[in-house]
Amino acid sequence: MKSKLSLDKLKHKYGLLYPNSEESLQELVNCIEMFQNNRSAAMLTRDKEGYQWLYDSNTVGMMMYVDLFADDVKGLMSKGEYLKELGITLIHLMPLMQSRQGENDGGYAVRNYRQVDEKLGDMEVFKKAVKYFHELGIRVCIDYVINHTSDDHEWALKAKEGDGFYQRYYYMYESDESPKAYEKTLIEVFPEVAPGNFTYVKECNRWVMTTFYPFQWDLNYGNPVVFNEMVKIMLYYAEIGIDLIRLDAIPYIWKALGTDCRNQPEAHLILSLFRDILELCAPATAILGEAIIAPDQIVTYFGDQKGKECHVLYNASYMVEIWNSLATRDARHLTHMTDYPIPDQSVWINYARCHDDIGWGLDEQKTRFLGFDPLQHKHFLIQFYQGNFEGSFATGELYEFNPKTMDARNSGTLASLAGLERALKNKDRYQLELALKRIYLIHALFILKKGIPMLYSGDEIGQTNDYTYHENDKIQHDSRWLHRPKMNWEIVKQDNASKNIAEMITQGVAELINIRKKLGQEGYIHHETVIHQRNNHVAIVELSMAPSLVKYQIFFNFSEHQQWVFTEDLRRYKLEGWLIEQIQGKRISLDKEKVLLGPYEVFVTKREI
Repeated sequence: MKSKLSLDKLKHKYGLLYPNSEESLQELVNCIEMFQNNRSAAMLTRDKEGYQWLYDSNTVGMMMYVDLFADDVKGLMSKGEYLKELGITLIHLMPLMQSRQGENDGGYAVRNYRQVDEKLGDMEVFKKAVKYFHELGIRVCIDYVINHTSDDHEWALKAKEGDGFYQRYYYMYESDESPKAYEKTLIEVFPEVAPGNFTYVKECNRWVMTTFYPFQWDLNYGNPVVFNEMVKIMLYYAEIGIDLIRLDAIPYIWKALGTDCRNQPEAHLILSLFRDILELCAPATAILGEAIIAPDQIVTYFGDQKGKECHVLYNASYMVEIWNSLATRDARHLTHMTDYPIPDQSVWINYARCHDDIGWGLDEQKTRFLGFDPLQHKHFLIQFYQGNFEGSFATGELYEFNPKTMDARNSGTLASLAGLERALKNKDRYQLELALKRIYLIHALFILKKGIPMLYSGDEIGQTNDYTYHENDKIQHDSRWLHRPKMNWEIVKQDNASKNIAEMITQGVAELINIRKKLGQEGYIHHETVIHQRNNHVAIVELSMAPSLVKYQIFFNFSEHQQWVFTEDLRRYKLEGWLIEQIQGKRISLDKEKVLLGPYEVFVTKREI
């Protein structure tokens, strides 16, 4: 009965999105029923487990490009024990579907959704890899690019040949009249390297919508045939056993003339349908949505209790505030973040950086409240993380610099932005010590937080910026390749200063992961409370565990100087007696006037009973 009710709800939503499309609806229903009837015994067993693992404190992720991390899928399997030993239980594999020849936006221009890129292996090897990682206790996440295909995808090639059926898979126009009408309200994603939102295709004498790059053709979800095709591909990966499917660029998937074609109501309806279909067919598979937009808009992609959408979203605002607080040494940027309520069975991914740039999407109202001019403060952060601001410890480059507005985003690896590269270059032992402390602090900020922590591969050994991309004419225009270095496995084999630094960082990351899992023995992080106190260099967050009701207090010093916390401020939150520090094991008396934190020090404490 439950499945029937769910299917009825799905039919209703489909009718709202595609009225008078009974034939397409029946095709979708047939697809769902066929999938349910053919679901393998192994996958049915996993379905019984559901997606509760998303909320488990043992879930710790790492994202990586397969070729940069381990050359290919077989090589990836050879690194399984390394990942397990570090404490990783979820791997997010960046685009590995067969991508466009030549420029392909780092794999986000997909040529074939049902094949692995030939340089990485083939689908049979990939299926074996998924099974292998499951046996290791490591779940698998992949990218599913749903907004567009490459211009050499089978559908695009048929559209170029003049096949009207496939031309309706995209936004294609015989003249530039409609494109010009769209452009009046559209925003350019990459105004410097890929201006405009339409590209003229001479093979078919048509204009095609290309929101991102000219070789990425936007799919037309106004066509129910496209929706059904994309559902079939999603279910194909669910049957392989993919645990988490990352849907790329979700705010863009529905286009409407006269709007900016972002965050349209129909986009939310599509995502809600995707989730409903997975609930019916593969409840062990969850959806991760990629929506790098304003925080009050990001949260809407969780949906609500009436219609849930993504299980997981990226906490991009938290990433920004980590770097903001580090540059200013002012923890208030982090502790005064708006806490948006999210529906049940929803969770954030917390991270310090990803394959993309850092865009300074600041909360302007909060920034003013803290005494900063939003525009000037943004320019300060851009210069600071480029490394041009006096006193900056960072080394990075600009991405999408606009000379008219002086606006830009920043690129750089975690270690380089945290000061390691500059310290090594200057042979400055003291700055090296501070950089290592910063790297530990940054990892602590997202590993010891409610949600799923996601590391970026190579950060756990402190890899610095890779400037070789400047020598590659295919990618030299894109500074994001600065922070996508090939994993330096040689470091762990050598016996020199670089290895010692890498080992210290790795040990620190592993220690934090172990602490997170130790906290998890008390349950999952149910609630976070900011403990406000008078030292603006220090952030204190209390974690409430469920179902045990045990509480932990985490202290973060954002300054390179020693900082004092007044115990009087802590007692207002009913903290008294002794705190036991969980990393070092020392006892901290709250009967004394002050508690001392060293430079960039992290305390994880628990009240002594």
